[in-house]
Amino acid sequence: MKKFLILFVYLGIYSMGQEANAQISQGNHSVGLEFGWSDRSVDFFDERSQEDDYFRFTPSYSYFIEDQFSIIGGGRFYTRKSNNTNQNGNSPGLKRKELDVFVGLRKHIEIRPKLFMLATYGLRYSWTDYFTESVNADEELLYSYRQKVNQFGLFGNLGLAYFPSEKFSFELIFIEGQFFKFYNKRIDAGQNNSNYQDNGWGFEVDGFLDQPSLALRYYF
Repeated sequence: MKKFLILFVYLGIYSMGQEANAQISQGNHSVGLEFGWSDRSVDFFDERSQEDDYFRFTPSYSYFIEDQFSIIGGGRFYTRKSNNTNQNGNSPGLKRKELDVFVGLRKHIEIRPKLFMLATYGLRYSWTDYFTESVNADEELLYSYRQKVNQFGLFGNLGLAYFPSEKFSFELIFIEGQFFKFYNKRIDAGQNNSNYQDNGWGFEVDGFLDQPSLALRYYF
């Protein structure tokens, strides 16, 4: 993903002297696709190893109700699998699946021809399923828990959009925040089985420069 970020910055610098006719005027439509993936395996000097894979897929649609101002909606699917093994044979692992749907408003703010700042805010619902399993080889113990979380709340993000042509743009979201209500249910399995539920409010702010969110959008 860092290669995509370098390419995006290069295209943005190149665009500063170019003319643009971006299709972001009232009455136009667009569809977008954001994706990300990683397949990483690391062996450490102390006989530990780590595998961490993820995949993210986000389609979206927008309609411009005014020039440079649109309604946007879409969904996201995210999956991650992580496994760690150490010299004692202990093997903790994680599996995570997440589904989101969102609707909101997006503003394009022109920085230079072909280069725009994006500001998006709206409502989002998320469903997440975690499964964690840990094996202790010495004591032959198996511990696991499954956690299901439902969240609903407000979100906002900032990014950049570069238009290489009238019909297409590249989008990079680099910071996002959310304020949400969550409902959490967890089941623990081990020597003593237990269940619990809780709910509350949460607030998060995340940056995405290490794993930037790059999308391609088509305008019509």
